[in-house]
Amino acid sequence: MSSKLYQISDDTPIAMLTVGQLRSVLDSSLKERTVKPEETDTTAPKRYVHGIVGIKNLFNVSYPTAYKMKQTILRPAISQQGRVILTDVDLALKIFKEHEKVESFKKINEGMNGKR
Repeated sequence: MSSKLYQISDDTPIAMLTVGQLRSVLDSSLKERTVKPEETDTTAPKRYVHGIVGIKNLFNVSYPTAYKMKQTILRPAISQQGRVILTDVDLALKIFKEHEKVESFKKINEGMNGKR
């Protein structure tokens, strides 16, 4: 056995490697190809509901109310191609919550103004 260090290159035959050298080559190759956790896409896939009925079921409201919501406050969350209506659920819920805060603030202000 010689104590000579053997340089590993792309042309080195696998049969010429020791078990330790093969293991280190495989480990380094796997580390390069492994995706780091912070690089992965952790966002959930977008959820959509279809049509006025989807909005109706999402917010548990009547058909006319769902139609009014589609035409007014939910407009940014809705995509429509012809007769096909798709509503982005997450965006619609976010818009609705913001709208709810504004409406409740308006009611509080109206109540305060009425008491004077």
